[in-house]
Amino acid sequence: MISCAVTTSVLGCLVTTYLFFRYTWCLDFSLLQKSAVYALFLLAGCIPLLVSYQMENYLGKYYIFYRYGLYAIFIGCIILFTLTLLTDTALLAISYSPLAQHFKHFCSYINPTLITAAILCSILALYAGVKVPDVKEVVIYSDKITEEKTIVLLSDIHIHRAISPAKVKAITDKSNAISPDIILLDGDIIDDDVDKVSDITALLKGLKAKQGIWFVTGNHEFYAGYKETADELQKMGFGFLENNGVSLGEIYLAGIPDLFSGKNYGKNADLSQAFAQAEDNQFRLLMSHTPVDFGKDNIFDLEVSGHTHGGQIFPFHVLAKLHNRYLAGLYQMENGAQIYVTRGAGQWGPQMRFLAPSEITVIRLASLK
Repeated sequence: MISCAVTTSVLGCLVTTYLFFRYTWCLDFSLLQKSAVYALFLLAGCIPLLVSYQMENYLGKYYIFYRYGLYAIFIGCIILFTLTLLTDTALLAISYSPLAQHFKHFCSYINPTLITAAILCSILALYAGVKVPDVKEVVIYSDKITEEKTIVLLSDIHIHRAISPAKVKAITDKSNAISPDIILLDGDIIDDDVDKVSDITALLKGLKAKQGIWFVTGNHEFYAGYKETADELQKMGFGFLENNGVSLGEIYLAGIPDLFSGKNYGKNADLSQAFAQAEDNQFRLLMSHTPVDFGKDNIFDLEVSGHTHGGQIFPFHVLAKLHNRYLAGLYQMENGAQIYVTRGAGQWGPQMRFLAPSEITVIRLASLK
């Protein structure tokens, strides 16, 4: 995770360097003043390195405010960079058109407008990150289903020491209010030292479903401690699916370990083994934290995944889409299978979301007949 923070900080410094030259280089500052301002911009770019959990040792109960505040600055810079780059590109195109003369008197307002817009977008992004997710409903029809089933899909809660316990409690209560038959925890549920967040994780004990609560590992369970996180969730009475499955009437539910991180820990996904006990007439439902099209090996009817966060913060949607193929929503896969990728109920890193709202997903399996 340290390498991830380093990489993000390097990219952050490139962003803030652009912003420095774009917004301050033309100001009437001395070279010494410009150097001092540039140092502040670079410091903002390195924020991912400055919010380590180790800072909690020095800041105590104020660490959470420190973390949220610094991340708000960092994401504000990302948003400002995006808005500025899009605006500058548009203005460059306009400068070569007959419309150029009509935009000259607006130039003095561009920078203040962009900065104001970035601040407002950052505030909205912070609100979108800390708020309780809205419920998103998806209906899947199948001729293998005769009696409708309601499934609540929770993924990417990312329980860590800086998350609000009230939010986790609200996610639990909101999920129970749906009266689901099945609850699926699709990975990246715990994202911290288990002992540090045990009180918060315990709030998930309140989850209730007629046919049980089932979970698979995501990449962050491996980062936080594979055995510790799996044991913690099993102690709470949740069923662990790892290359195996369970028959739930008309539904056969199977799960596999995270496809990428699992390999590094000797936990390789095996679809054939996961569905070995499934009957031909059962609706085959696969839990896979990372969305992947298995091609000719799609021996399931529906795959449910998370991991992408729907991009979490624009413009990272583009990178998430390129890396994962499936970003968010319902897709048709090969061999007639479908995949639903949830944006997740929480988020990694900054507790912020921009143009990628969190969700508690309700999947209703209904009869096609």
